[in-house]
Amino acid sequence: MNSNYPSGVTLNEQTIEGYATENYHSRSVMPRIALVCTNASVKPNADLFTEALKTLTAYVNEIAYIATNVDIPDHISYPPKGGFFFDTECQESRYLWRWITMAAPDLVIEIKSGLQNTVEISGLESKIDFTKIGTPLEKPGSLIQSLASGDGQTPGKIPGMTITSSISDIKDSLTKIVEHILDKGIERSLAGQELAKRAERSPLEVACILGNTYGFKLDEPINYIQGVAISGRLRLKKLDSSYKDPSANISDLVSFLKTEDGYEGNDGAGPNIAGMCWADELGQDTGDDSWNDLLVKAANTYEKVPRGRSPNPCHPDFGCEDMFYIATMLGRAFNFTGDTEYIESYVNFLLETKTQQPNGLFWHCRSTPYFWGRGNGFAALAFAEGLEYLPEHHPERDKLIEMHEKHMNAMRSHQLPNGMWTQLLDFPGTYQELSATCMTGYALAKGIRKGWLPKTLLESVHLAWEGCSKRISNKADLVDVCTGTGFQAKKSDYLYRAAEYGYDDRGGSMAIWFATEMELLNRHLNTK
Repeated sequence: MNSNYPSGVTLNEQTIEGYATENYHSRSVMPRIALVCTNASVKPNADLFTEALKTLTAYVNEIAYIATNVDIPDHISYPPKGGFFFDTECQESRYLWRWITMAAPDLVIEIKSGLQNTVEISGLESKIDFTKIGTPLEKPGSLIQSLASGDGQTPGKIPGMTITSSISDIKDSLTKIVEHILDKGIERSLAGQELAKRAERSPLEVACILGNTYGFKLDEPINYIQGVAISGRLRLKKLDSSYKDPSANISDLVSFLKTEDGYEGNDGAGPNIAGMCWADELGQDTGDDSWNDLLVKAANTYEKVPRGRSPNPCHPDFGCEDMFYIATMLGRAFNFTGDTEYIESYVNFLLETKTQQPNGLFWHCRSTPYFWGRGNGFAALAFAEGLEYLPEHHPERDKLIEMHEKHMNAMRSHQLPNGMWTQLLDFPGTYQELSATCMTGYALAKGIRKGWLPKTLLESVHLAWEGCSKRISNKADLVDVCTGTGFQAKKSDYLYRAAEYGYDDRGGSMAIWFATEMELLNRHLNTK
C-alpha cells in the first residue's frame, strides 16, 4: 500500500504530491526505487506518472519505492547550489534533491512523455545487464546524471535512468526494468550504504562524534545554541570513560562569566540565560560551587510575578522558546537551592502559556498561530526539563504530565515514516528539520526512561533516532537545521527560513543532548 510522502512545497505554497510504500523506510533488504516525473503541469506527463505508479504498485511486495510528480522547468540544473528551501527561481528542485538523496534509493527512474521510447542510464554503465536495457545518458547538469556523480549535498552516489515513453508503452517499459532488477538484483547505492552505516551507529558513538566537534566555544553574548553542547560534553563523559574529561577545558572556556565585567551583557534575555545550562553539571564535576552560584545568579534574572503574567525577560506572549529557557534554568536552581519559588515560577509559566491547541500542538506564541517544528521542540524540552526537577508530590505535576503526553501523542501523529518532523507540522511537504526532531526525541527518550511518558511512544522515539542519525555524518556535519527564527508574521515566513547544512551549533547542541539521552534510554531498557 502507498502512503502519502510529499516531496516538497511549490513556489506558490502548494504541497507536492508524493508517495511511499509502507516498507520503504524499514530495514528490509528489498530493492528501493524512486520514481520521479518532473513535468507535472504537462497533462501527458501527469497521466504517464499515474500509469507508472500503477505499474510499480503491482510489485509492492517485491520492491520498495517512493514516487513524486513535480513541476520543474527543463532548464534547471543540478545539483542545486544553495537556496534550501527558499530559492526564488525553483525551490522545487531543492526539495526534490533532498527528498531523493536522504531517501537514498538504489535506483532513480525519471519518466518523461514522448513518442519515441528510449532509456538512458547513468551510474549503471559498468553493469553489463543494464547496458542491454539503455544507452549512456549524456546530459551534464541533469537530475539523473548529477545524482549518479555524487556531486553536491548528498550522502553518496545514486544511479538512475531517464525513460522517455508514451502512456501506452510505459507499463511495458517499467515492467521490463523491474523484472530485470528482481531477476538480476541491484546493488545498494553508495548513498544507501552510507545512510545504513550511519543508522548502525550506537547513540554513544554518535554522541562521541558530536562531542569532538561541538561544545568548544561560547561566543558573546552567550546563547543556548552553544551552551547546550557544553552540557552535552559533560553528560558524554559520564557515559563514556574513554572520552577525555572536558571539565578543565570547559572551566577555562567559560571562566570569564565569573567576573562582573565578563558576566555583564550575558543575561539580557532567555537565550543568554539558558546559555549557562551547564553550570550545575560543571559544578558537580569540578566540586567548584562557584559554578552553582553562577547558575543561581542567572536564574534570579527572572522576575517574580503573579500567576498569569509572563516574567521578564520572557516575552509577554509566552513563546515556546521561553518555556524551555525558564524551565531549564529555574528547575536547576531549585535542584541546587531547594527554594520552591523557582518551581512555582516555571510551573506557572508552563500552565499559563495558553498556546497548546485542542490538537495537542503548540503555537509559536499567543499571537503567532503557527505550528513551527522547532517551536514544538522547545515546548517538548520545557516539559522534559521541568518534570526532571519537579517533586513527585507537587500538586500541578499530574496536570503538566497530562499536557506533555497530549503534546507527544500529537507529535507522533505528525511524524513522517522516516522518523522526522517538519518545519511546519501541519503543512505537508515542508522540509524535514533536524533540531525539532532531536528536541522532540530527547523529550520522548527522557520521559519514557523516567516513567512520565508511556512505553507506547517507544516506536516513535526509535524512529526519531534513526531519522536523526542518518542526518549526522561521521564528521559531525548536519542536514537541514532551521536557521534562527523569531516570531514570524506569516506562515510563508516559516516556509522560507533557510535550512543549514554542515556545521551548525544549534543543531549540534540538540543532537548531542538527544544522543546522550537515547544512550541512557537504551541502557535503561536493556536492564529491564
